[in-house]
Amino acid sequence: MPDMRLSIAGRIYSVTCQPGEEQHLARLGSMLDSAARKAGSSGGLTETRALLFAGLLLADELAEAQDRAAEQLTTQAAAADPPKGQGDLLSHDNDTELAARAIERLAQRIENLAAGLEKQGQRP
Repeated sequence: MPDMRLSIAGRIYSVTCQPGEEQHLARLGSMLDSAARKAGSSGGLTETRALLFAGLLLADELAEAQDRAAEQLTTQAAAADPPKGQGDLLSHDNDTELAARAIERLAQRIENLAAGLEKQGQRP
């Protein structure tokens, strides 16, 4: 396994990683170094507390990114139209033929599920 040397807040750390992960680990180390320098810039922090605050800064950035991604997914889902002929049965209120077909499909699915459950119940 490759050994890496990462410089975090002016200190060198030796870290082992899986083959092929060297660039990724170097990128992560760079991110941690940047956050540690930002956290330690106020001065007076021990190495341990500086790394703690660096971890918190990175966790905060991750949480914000996750919140933005969730918000985008919610916005996209709200904007997306359901495929024609699918979706909520109430959307078929003005088309009785379409509503009847949807009900028939649901009834068939229910019958198939019931038959499957009956077969499972008959097995020893």
